[in-house]
Amino acid sequence: MSVEVTDMVSVPHADWEALRAEVKRLRRDAGAQAALSRMQADPGADSDESAVTFTESELAAAWGLSE
Repeated sequence: MSVEVTDMVSVPHADWEALRAEVKRLRRDAGAQAALSRMQADPGADSDESAVTFTESELAAAWGLSE
């Protein structure tokens, strides 16, 4: 891709950094919204589905980590 000198612009460093920070914030917010949507869509333990709950020692034993 060839760039003509007339197609180029100069952006002050402070403005560039502000734009980068805004993009980072927007991506983080979008990720948080997506995670919240996934959590809300998950039926979780409150649903009619039976969920198994383990204590720490029961889980360790189930994974073969008990001493």
